[in-house]
Amino acid sequence: MALLIIILLLVVFTAWRDKRPLKLVLSEEEAKAVKVRWWAAARGELKAWAICCGIGFALLAEPLAAAHWRPVVYVAIAYATLLLFSRLAIWVTLGISVLAYGVDALATILGHPLCQPIVVMAPIAAVVVAIMIRALLFLFSLVPPLPRIVDRQVPPRLKAPEEPEYDFQTDTYLYKEGNREPAFIRFPRYEDRPENRRS
Repeated sequence: MALLIIILLLVVFTAWRDKRPLKLVLSEEEAKAVKVRWWAAARGELKAWAICCGIGFALLAEPLAAAHWRPVVYVAIAYATLLLFSRLAIWVTLGISVLAYGVDALATILGHPLCQPIVVMAPIAAVVVAIMIRALLFLFSLVPPLPRIVDRQVPPRLKAPEEPEYDFQTDTYLYKEGNREPAFIRFPRYEDRPENRRS
């Protein structure tokens, strides 16, 4: 039940993120588009698993061979990685496990159990763990990436206005246009200016 709730919440969250309306019934065109997209993703996941699994076993061939495990352990490791990669493997395993669980439960009621409970429950537990790990990876993939630093050309600074030149002899500022203004530096205003000096 908890697994179904998690799947339902992921579906609702994905639809909200993509701003798509939730529909219980799809039109024929929408169903075809979803089917094509699902199978394309499933094939891509199988190819990715085949490549990664081949590289992994090639790199770890000697340690695995030195472990001397039973062949069932190696098959379990390979199938566990397949569950992590492939949605198709998850659904196939879940369907077969639920069917086997129902048949075993019926046989147990009739007094003829077919197998140990762990044989049926182990694949279901592996599917649950694989779905949880894929859900966590999906949620981490929703984290927005860091903004890229874009090289922007800094606009050139505006040239500072040219300052007027100070004329020491006349105590004035000489501007570029040729006009002059009193500076009141050498001769403060109304003090010690030649025109104000008394002879």
